[in-house]
Amino acid sequence: MSSLVENAMCRATWQETLFSEIPNRLELSKLKATWPLTDITIRIHRNHSFEHVASATHAWFAWWERRPTFIYSDYDDSLYFDLDASDNVEVEIIWLDLTRYTERFADNSELIDWLESRLRALRNKTNTPILLLPCDGRQDLIEDLINRDWSIVGIRVGDFGRIQKTLGKRFYDERASKFSGTRLSNAACLLVARELACRWIPALVKVRCKAVIVDLDQTLYNGVVGEDGHNVILSPTHKAFQEDLFDFRKQGVFLALVSRNEEDDVRALFKSRQDFPLQWQHFSATKVNWERKSENIRQVARQLRISVDSVVFIDDNPGELAEVAMESPKVSLIHAGLDPEITRTTMAYLPGLWAWSTSAEDEFRIGDMNAEIERAHLVAFSEDPIDYLRSLKIKLLVNTKPENHASRLSELSLKTNQFNLNFERIDEIRLSKMIRADEYRIAAISMADRLSDSGIIGLIIGKLTGNILLIEELAISCRALGRKLETLMITSAVRALIGMDVVTEIRFSYKTGPRNAPALEWLTNFTKEPLVSEGQACSGEFDLDYLTATLPVDVKIQVNDIPYTNDKN
Repeated sequence: MSSLVENAMCRATWQETLFSEIPNRLELSKLKATWPLTDITIRIHRNHSFEHVASATHAWFAWWERRPTFIYSDYDDSLYFDLDASDNVEVEIIWLDLTRYTERFADNSELIDWLESRLRALRNKTNTPILLLPCDGRQDLIEDLINRDWSIVGIRVGDFGRIQKTLGKRFYDERASKFSGTRLSNAACLLVARELACRWIPALVKVRCKAVIVDLDQTLYNGVVGEDGHNVILSPTHKAFQEDLFDFRKQGVFLALVSRNEEDDVRALFKSRQDFPLQWQHFSATKVNWERKSENIRQVARQLRISVDSVVFIDDNPGELAEVAMESPKVSLIHAGLDPEITRTTMAYLPGLWAWSTSAEDEFRIGDMNAEIERAHLVAFSEDPIDYLRSLKIKLLVNTKPENHASRLSELSLKTNQFNLNFERIDEIRLSKMIRADEYRIAAISMADRLSDSGIIGLIIGKLTGNILLIEELAISCRALGRKLETLMITSAVRALIGMDVVTEIRFSYKTGPRNAPALEWLTNFTKEPLVSEGQACSGEFDLDYLTATLPVDVKIQVNDIPYTNDKN
């Protein structure tokens, strides 16, 4: 058995220990990774002990192939933030016992205002994500902190509310605090460690998973459809598991079904079992056949226009997991064991699946993919591709003042592969600073047609030096491809970026990546220049009037609040 399979099977055996209701510290300490780990450095600013949490995180970090190093500040109620610039830190954590401030501030509002001033001071010293973890018995204060509009980029607040609800009075252990240095109990430290390593920190530094692919028998229910027919058993926990999957779908995560069965039997099962929270139409892709599951997963990824390394696969059969681990090692695997509650918890804590928030574009994603199916149908049955494009009634919106969209734009930079020219991979904090910088010109491109609103699907970042505009980043979501409007989108955005500036030359930075052939092909056709592995390609002045005049369809373009309409009747 290869090391890939051995490691996958080992990780599957860890699930029961890692994702039990209340983990056991001794059992966690016995888990030793046999696979390579990538270092991650976390700096802790604290006024009470964090060591009991940190010591419990290692197994959970190892499960997603990370090895944490913690750098500690002194105990400091003042939050002075004396940073060592040489530390290669990826996350800043502020670990506070807020009860220590009770006598120093008159009310919650005064304390929160002071915290905001300190967070702003830390942001001025570092570009890394900041995670505030406040511990306090005053739930109204915690809710105010969580709901606060910080107006500071890259600030997140961890919520202990669910842990407190689980543990009740066991959340605190005042008797042990003089020995441990924190009022949190051992059980609370363990549950906080799991949140940190599996949810909060991965959601700050890891690209989110885009699809969950599930097996059917013994995974979504008890039983085998080929043997039990429509009489498979939907236990309460399996029902809750399906509801969890449906919740991820509402957040914009694709659901797909890969099963070794006869498709007619499976369709009939879903039709007969209206008690299933998940129905056939909720899956954006289905592969029900007798082919290898690794190949079916690759086909699903291609159909959804995503990479297999952004896919989670859940199956009850260790042999199927082993086959996928061997053939597609970048797929995240979950073993659906005998206890479906462990499967639920494992999925809930899979690093990269949980997210801090859901954007409008996340909510658009599923509907946009369904619309793409209808677009493909229109193409297939349209004799004239021009009629097809005209029937879509396409609208483009270019926003050159995208201050409120830094999160979505950074997501495009970080996640887009097929139509990404330069792979700058710009995070939200850096992008926010670029938006405010005088030398940068940044545009967000949105698209809608009569079938769906795709939201923000394009990012262009230009840097103006003298009379030269250098396009440092150009990324268009794969959801926007296929309508053959890339040139019009990019040209509209770049002309808007130029505005009143005098630009004599436009250059595009590019580099060859593993999957960005569509972007490079577009650049070659547009600039008429041969490309090497990386460099800059030049283009002359963009003529939007010419493009819109020659475009044989009706496309409405709006730049900020000014419509540019090209109507053809």
